[in-house]
This record gives sequence, C-alpha cells and structure tokens, in this order.
Amino acid sequence: MRYKVILFDNDDTLMDFQAGNRIAVDRLMDELGYRDPDRYEQYEACNLECWAELEQGRLTQNALRRERFARFFARYPVPGDPAWAAERFVKLLGEQSILLPHALDVVRTIAAALPVVIVTNGITTVQKSRFARSPLTRYVADVVISEEVGASKPRPELFLLALERQGAAPRDALMIGDGVNSDIRGANNAGIDACWLNPHGKALPDGVHAEYEIADLRECVDIALQR
Repeated sequence: MRYKVILFDNDDTLMDFQAGNRIAVDRLMDELGYRDPDRYEQYEACNLECWAELEQGRLTQNALRRERFARFFARYPVPGDPAWAAERFVKLLGEQSILLPHALDVVRTIAAALPVVIVTNGITTVQKSRFARSPLTRYVADVVISEEVGASKPRPELFLLALERQGAAPRDALMIGDGVNSDIRGANNAGIDACWLNPHGKALPDGVHAEYEIADLRECVDIALQR
C-alpha cells in the first residue's frame, strides 16, 4: 500500500466537538447561574482566542485551560470563580464523545488494513475521558495528545512522535484533518502527505498545501488504502 500509517485529527474530524462543547458550556453556565442568551458565543470568542495563541506558540496548554475562563469572567458579569469553572468544564467536556457521521465506519475500515493513530491538541484529561467512552478506541493503535507529549500542532514534533511509535517515516504516512493551521500546516511542517476535510469548500491560504481534499469523510478511505 502507498501508506503504512494513517493519522487522524479528532475534533471536528471524527468527534463532533462543536456539539459536545456546546453541551458542556451550557451545563457549566447553568451551574454558575449565568443566563445571558449569548453566553455560548461570549465564551467561545475567548476560547478561540486562546486556541489561536496556542497554535502560535504564545500560550501553553496548561495556561489555556484557565486563561479562557479568566478572559470570559473579566469581560462578562459571570458569577463565581473562574478557576473553579475551568476545572469543572474539563470534567463536563470529558463526558462528551459524540461521533460525526460515518466516523466509526471510516476508522474501522481503515484500521482493518493499516494502523490508525489519532493526533490531537486536546487537553489530556478531556481527551482520555472522551476516548474511554468512545467505540473508536478499539480500532485505534495510538492516541497522541499534545499536552501529554509537550508539543502542539502545527509543530512537527507531535506528528513525528506519532510516527516514531509506529516505526514509520513521514513519507509513509497520511494526515487526515479539518484544521488548516493545525492539521494541514502541521503535516506540511512534518513532511507528511495531507488530506484536508473541507466540507464547506473553503480555500487554503498561501503557503499551505494538501495532496488531497475531500468534502465527505468517507472519501478518505480509498485515499488511505490506495496501492
């Protein structure tokens, strides 16, 4: 086969992070007693700021989990303690393992022929809790989590470590993910072929390239298993 190892992003590629995130945020806000109708959008703006800074190397994973709530509480009249909210949210988010359509079938089909490894920028406790609840786990050879290994996408170290654990070289791997700056740019940085899940028909920015582009996750099966 053309590839020896298939790397997958998790959030918004295999698991429905947006749905799980909204459930966790709403439950947390209910517990805090914060009822503003725009509460999810308010929190998410702070959250996305912090994730962008993580990808730029300006924020560590450990700092992110608290900083997003520090900013949220500073900007809006949220009652309670941001430090408590940060820890409570990690637990609530870890309970969310909703799969996107076809994700299980895709991973199961590929894993029957090749090792499947998930590489994720998620927080260790969150991701481990989610995978413990997910049927994906039985088909996955390894899960490499940025906080656990000390390197975040798009840095190449995360990808290279995932391949090293499988005894594979970058030329033997394919990375499948939806994130331009994390997954596709990261694959480029590591010298790995990239398959961009792009259901909304967006354009890649200058300086980022993908060997393959798909609109539906099922399309990656033939790409991954090509000879």
